[in-house]
Amino acid sequence: MSALFAALVIGTVAGTLIGTIGAGAGALLVPSLMFFAGQSMQGAVGVTLAMQTIPVGIGGAYLYYKKGLIDLWVVAAVAIGMLAGILGGGALATSGEISPVKLELILGVVLVVLGGVTIAKTLLGYTTVHPKRNS
Repeated sequence: MSALFAALVIGTVAGTLIGTIGAGAGALLVPSLMFFAGQSMQGAVGVTLAMQTIPVGIGGAYLYYKKGLIDLWVVAAVAIGMLAGILGGGALATSGEISPVKLELILGVVLVVLGGVTIAKTLLGYTTVHPKRNS
């Protein structure tokens, strides 16, 4: 399978999962681009950041917005924080201060911890189901 075809398949599967459960960049795209499309960790992060800009995200966000599920103040706050974090994290990741192996290890640890917390909260009944949509 060519790297471009793999990227297309990854994008389709990730897009479906992102639209359904919100999991995306770190959880799906970065590891998938690394292992199935031959991207380096930094390259996969760069591709993920480039494709998440307005052309891709706006359509899905609109679907959720028109159902009243998006608080624009929260969007603004998250966007400001993400911009600062992306600029700082991107500078660190591309500076050579952290080896690609360590970057992959950090990603794996974050995914395991977040996955474990999500599973534990759900099994213990601490879900965050939207009150209007809890059926």
